[in-house]
Amino acid sequence: MKFFLYADHLNPVQLKRRAPEHRFLYLATLADHTIKFCRWSSQWRCGLASIVPSPGEKVWGGVFEVTDEDLTLMDEFEQDVPQGAYRHLQITVLNEAGSKELVTTYAANPIGKFKAKDHYLDWVMKGLTQWKLPQEAVQQWESYRPR
Repeated sequence: MKFFLYADHLNPVQLKRRAPEHRFLYLATLADHTIKFCRWSSQWRCGLASIVPSPGEKVWGGVFEVTDEDLTLMDEFEQDVPQGAYRHLQITVLNEAGSKELVTTYAANPIGKFKAKDHYLDWVMKGLTQWKLPQEAVQQWESYRPR
């Protein structure tokens, strides 16, 4: 299955634990969406990222091939939020060549507005660096830092 991963899912340590058989395919963007922190994480003690519709904006991430076993593990690893807090969603992403592709991703069932914390954002940044996301993506995530 082709799965669009973003935020903390891109961190190489987390990805290896949650989807050990993953295979990176390409960088991609999800148009007309942005990141909101609409779920609380007891593990991180801050808001967790999710995609939400937002005309004119985009979310950077990577498309990975994941196995059924990977998908089961990824679903189980959402332990620090209640079951059903995140759902699978079919989306259309643009690859680096500008072609559209239908893939699956996670989206939160929002419960409120929360803030991210530096330690969570640092974890996300390691993933952005690992997969060589462009400076635009890094700047987007830096904008979420508490002021």
